[in-house]
Amino acid sequence: MAKSSKSKASVWYGYLKAGDRSSPVLRDIRLDTANPVTIYMYNLVRGEIIEYAREIVEKKLRELKPAETKYIAELDAGYKKARRSFKGRGASIRNIPERSGPAHKNKTEPEEDDNNSNNLEENADMWVDTEEA
Repeated sequence: MAKSSKSKASVWYGYLKAGDRSSPVLRDIRLDTANPVTIYMYNLVRGEIIEYAREIVEKKLRELKPAETKYIAELDAGYKKARRSFKGRGASIRNIPERSGPAHKNKTEPEEDDNNSNNLEENADMWVDTEEA
């Protein structure tokens, strides 16, 4: 299909021949679409990671020509930038605790005076049940 990076076995480079939309592309096989009929590729011209229909796009891919290997550095840099903000179909938020820890008292608030506290036992006669039996 397309030329593989010698330093990164999971990344390969190629050229997508699609008329006016032709572009050098990078595919990181670690990015999974969660759909066997599609693949993600970084498109240099568009500057983003795009989901392509595998059946259509594989016919239009070719290896980079020797004169096009100059795009590899650009593809790597652009892909790294796009990858930072990329949220794929199967992306989910992780590392969020199930519950938060105890709330911390704000140190800028003045502490309540024990003499003025609203104790429910002291104010028990103020509560009125509005339900009628």
